[in-house]
Amino acid sequence: MRKTLSIGTLVFAALQAVPASAADFLFIRHAESTANAGTATTVQEFLNPPLTVLGQQQALNLQTVLASYDITTLYTSAYQRTQLTIAPTAAAFGLTPIADARTNEWYIGDVTSLEELATVNPFAVIGAWAAGNTGAKANLPNAESLDEMAARVIPAWNEIINQHKDEDGIVVLVGHGAEIGFVMPYFAENVSLDFAFSHGLQNTGIVQLELINDLPYVTNWQGTPLPVPEPETYAMLMAGLGLMGFMARRKKQAS
Repeated sequence: MRKTLSIGTLVFAALQAVPASAADFLFIRHAESTANAGTATTVQEFLNPPLTVLGQQQALNLQTVLASYDITTLYTSAYQRTQLTIAPTAAAFGLTPIADARTNEWYIGDVTSLEELATVNPFAVIGAWAAGNTGAKANLPNAESLDEMAARVIPAWNEIINQHKDEDGIVVLVGHGAEIGFVMPYFAENVSLDFAFSHGLQNTGIVQLELINDLPYVTNWQGTPLPVPEPETYAMLMAGLGLMGFMARRKKQAS
């Protein structure tokens, strides 16, 4: 009798430990901008570009994709490309996006002209990051390394997730290719730098994140499912049910 009671208690405790609701988080890269397309004509436009015609269509397509989600809250960076990307979705759900400048894109540095930007070669810096030199930065005033970008972005993510983790529904964070794609390995338990750099985010690419055992795990990276551990409460429940089944079989055999 003592054994049966302990097993039942285990199952009951597991059921009690399962939260009534828990939010999922979608990190979405913005739609195509004029900077992506290489048509920005000024430094100001390069840093804070509008969407291209294709980008505007991608924003509409994203709204269709997200229509079936139970979206409760929207976050963007302070740049217009993220805000324009989620605008159709925000209108459809009747939500007002919250802008957080801490989630802005990687800051390459104080650039004075597009010609100077070309000589700096941002892709060389990103290549250094991919090779493991995450402290590399452009030779410009106020240039930001990957380590520094992660130190800026992650507190914002933590704050947002802690605010919403016990709520029901989906929280969307619209950001940037480097800001999401290259910072996620610093944040998620199951994403490596090698994976992130070999699976660059496309415009409107989606990274789904969940808290498992109160730790952040990416469950799907732009259509690629990633392995995650079972929640402790689920494992406890399965163990309890398994033991109950075993005891029931033992009792039947004995009778």
